[in-house]
Amino acid sequence: MTEPQASNRKKTPLVISPDEGEKIAEKLRWGQRLFLPAYISLLLLFTLLNVFGDGGGITLWLVQCVPLLIFIPGLLSQQYRTYSWICFVILAYFTWAVVNVMSPLIRWHDVVVLILTVIIFISAMMVSRWLQYWQYYQRQSLAAANTETD
Repeated sequence: MTEPQASNRKKTPLVISPDEGEKIAEKLRWGQRLFLPAYISLLLLFTLLNVFGDGGGITLWLVQCVPLLIFIPGLLSQQYRTYSWICFVILAYFTWAVVNVMSPLIRWHDVVVLILTVIIFISAMMVSRWLQYWQYYQRQSLAAANTETD
């Protein structure tokens, strides 16, 4: 067998125009407006179910909420990797919700959890990508401004 040959082609850097930058910023705002209410709603739902529901308690609340609460510092500092990690963590909640929804003992809040996890997963995935492009665009704009002043 022959070894695969490395491409001699030079990679061209990604250049984002100001128009494209505005489109990315708008998509990012849209994604964050979708993500944040769903994220907060899921935390509030778990809190309310554990305070007022049967069988709830502080231990169950900690198990349900702490894995989501640890991402708050990364969300506040707008790190795209935080959104990527939320996608991984939310899959456990999604799996739990699907099992409960398919059970003959389905409850209304299982359906709500399923809907919220889908919204969180999709919006976090897209916000992660758009935030990465937006930060790249900001660095690119800053570098261009610095070369113009030199």
